[in-house]
Parts: sequence; structure tokens; C-alpha cells
Amino acid sequence: LNFSFPTMLLATTTINTLPFDIFQMIITGCREEEGESFALASSHVCRVWRRHVLDMPLLWNRLEFATEAPKWEMLEVKLKRSGQAPLDIVLEEKVFLKSGMPHLRRIMQMIVPHIERWRLLRMEDVPHKIRRVLLDRLRGKAAPLLHRVEVVQGRKYDRTWGSRTKSTSRHWDARKVFDGAPNLRHLEWTTPEAEHCLLPPFRNLLTLKMGPGTLDIKAEQFIQLVFRILSAAPALQELSLSHGPDTDYDLENEDVEHLVQPPTIHSSLQLLHLSGLTNVRSVILRSLVLPKLRRLGGPLLDAEIDILCCKTLGKSNCTPNLQGIVITGSADGAQNRDPAPHSRMPSLPAAIMSFQSLFILVFRFVDFGGDKWLPNLGSCCPHLKSLMLLRCTGYTVKAIQTIVEARMESEEVESLGSLRINTGWGERAGAASDDEAAWFERVLKFNSRGVNLYEFDGYD
Repeated sequence: LNFSFPTMLLATTTINTLPFDIFQMIITGCREEEGESFALASSHVCRVWRRHVLDMPLLWNRLEFATEAPKWEMLEVKLKRSGQAPLDIVLEEKVFLKSGMPHLRRIMQMIVPHIERWRLLRMEDVPHKIRRVLLDRLRGKAAPLLHRVEVVQGRKYDRTWGSRTKSTSRHWDARKVFDGAPNLRHLEWTTPEAEHCLLPPFRNLLTLKMGPGTLDIKAEQFIQLVFRILSAAPALQELSLSHGPDTDYDLENEDVEHLVQPPTIHSSLQLLHLSGLTNVRSVILRSLVLPKLRRLGGPLLDAEIDILCCKTLGKSNCTPNLQGIVITGSADGAQNRDPAPHSRMPSLPAAIMSFQSLFILVFRFVDFGGDKWLPNLGSCCPHLKSLMLLRCTGYTVKAIQTIVEARMESEEVESLGSLRINTGWGERAGAASDDEAAWFERVLKFNSRGVNLYEFDGYD
């Protein structure tokens, strides 16, 4: 505006004299910032504002059913004012707590006649029966605008809380629910309601999230499902799957080495978050070529791969854009397992050098054999900013200090910003002395404490 209008004109221009499209941009931005109540408040400012606001259907197109006593009249008004705009529909548990089926019937009377306008459908902690009834209404119906579906079950139903609601629809068939939604791009299906073989098709999805507790199946079935999804969804950019029951302690380690497949290329995937056992995740990654992959999930534990997988990925250079990686020296990433055989260790330094986009690198339970297999991080991984050694052995702090100094002096690689060396409770081998720790603290952010692998998710 400063370059388009004279200063004097800007000084005397009021919002009521702005063109409608500019007014609309301002009001829409304020609504996104302030929330749902802004549309109603702005319609009561003056007659001009009210006329403009009522002519903006996108201010009224979000219907939230999130209280025990919904304001039905206000919801009806919003539905009418939304005109023919796409509808965003949100249902939460509270609306069904005291009056489940009566409230469901009234909600369905409001929204089902407008299925062709649905853009977003989000159900959070909605009881299984009600969720199934509502989703069944989509069968055979055309929903051409439906872009995102989020069926979310929160932590209150986790087994660890002891109050999980048992599903009465374990064998409910979800395959044809979304047949009338050809433009569905984002699906979050974090409930245990449908078996993996009955899940809906994934053909046009950009993002898919399933879990926790959704895929309590054998490792072979899980691996087959991953490839089925990637094959059916060539444009998929984000895939997040939780393998096994709600708690990792119930997982059984299976022999999956024979399930490695010839490399399959998927050219779109950028995030692959596979929560479960490290050996299963590693077999899947060894069978894929993912040129755009950047991240391997959320918490550190869900990004672990074994040394054999690291060797395969490094040798084939099939994940050149990977920004964060956690390498474990245990067969399944558990601290009570023996380290990986030394026959695999010679491949580690060369493999690490191939990851040119790494931002953070974590080693866990790795035995570096007296610095022999410690990668020369002073001259590779040019964008590396964070290094962690968690419960590792066979390295010297002097070697780590040399890496830090080399990166500080080099013009071809970035200096490290943070370093974490944790040797475990009561262990001194590999721990930094007071003088070494003081030196590290002068040149970067240094930490010798452990890390919660289930919660620490800043690795990417």
C-alpha cells in the first residue's frame, strides 16, 4: 500500500471505505488469529461491517460440536450463513457424554444433507458406536470436497491408563467409507476400530497417520502393509504408522531378515514415521529408495536404525536428503542386548559420509572399537549441527574434541552447535573430565545427561 497510494490518502482512508476484497482479507486474517468468536463479534460493529461479514461464507463454515449443551440455534445460523462454502465439521467427546444418540441424531440432521460440502471431518474421542454410525453415512455418498479426515483417539483410552473403551466393532469394514471422496488427501486414523486388512484405500493421499494401537499385527503383515500403502499412494508425502499394541513392552522381537525386498522407489515421501521395533523399521528402509525423505519420525526411539541398515542406506545413497538419524549398535535397540557384531562396523564410517544433509546424528549403544570405527565427522556431513553419543563405548573424548575443533576450523563444514555425551549411570569410560567438559561448554552447548527417547523429538 505504501507504494500504491499517496501518503495523504493513506492517512485519511478508513476500513469502511476499503474495497470489499481487501476488507475480506483483513477480517479473514483476524478470524484465523482470534478464533471462532471473531466472526460473531465483527458482525455487531456497525451496519456496514454486518453487511460485509454476512457476505463472507468462509467466516461461518466451521461447525464445532464440542460442549455438553451445544448452542443449536447458533450452529443453525452459522450453517445458513455458510451458504455454499466448504464445511469444516468438528465433533468432540463432550457433546455425547450425557446425551449420545439424541445429540447424534440432531447433528446428523444438520450436516448429512450437506455431505457434498464437507471439507474437513474431525472426530476426537467420539464413542465407537457413534463414530461408526456417522462414518457409515458416507458410504455411497458423493463428498467431492472432502479433503481431510481425522479420526482421533486420545491418551485417555490408552491401556496404560487402565480405562480403555473396548470397541464393539472390531470387524467393522471401512473399505468403502471414502469411495465417494476422490479428493481426500489427509487421513488420520488413530483408533483401534478397524483391522488392517479392512482399512480404506489410500490412492490419492498426501498424508496418512495410523496409530497408536491401530496395527497390533505381526511384523510380516506390518511390512506388507507399508508397501501396500506406498504402492497405492505414489503422491504420499508423510506416512506415520504405529506397529504393535499401545505399549512397546508388549512387542515381541520377530525374525524379519528374510522379509527384505528388492529396492522399491517412492519419489514423494518426505516423512516416514514407523513406531515399533528397530529391526522391522530397518528391514523396511533397506527395501526402499526414498530420494526426498527428510525425517524418520517424532521421538528419537522411532528414528532408530541398525548398523546394517545404515550400511545399506549409505552404500545405495537412497536417502540423500535425510536430516536426522539414530544409529543403534544393538540388535533391537535395547540396552540389555549385545552390541552389533564387529564385522558390520567397518562399513559405518563410509556410510555416515554419504549422508550429506544430516542436521543431527545420534549413536546409541555403539562400540567404536577404540576410535577405530568412529566416523571422521570433522570433514563430512557439512550441515551437521548436533551430535549425541548415548551409552556408547570404544571411543575417547579426545577424538570427539578433535572432531569439534576440526569443524570449527574448516570452511567447508558447519561448526557443531550442540554435543551430548551420556555414558550411563555409574560408568566413567567415555565420560568427559571436568576440564574437557569446561572446554566443550566454551565452544558449544554441551550436555552429559541422558535423554528420554520417547519424548525427545527435536532431532529433525
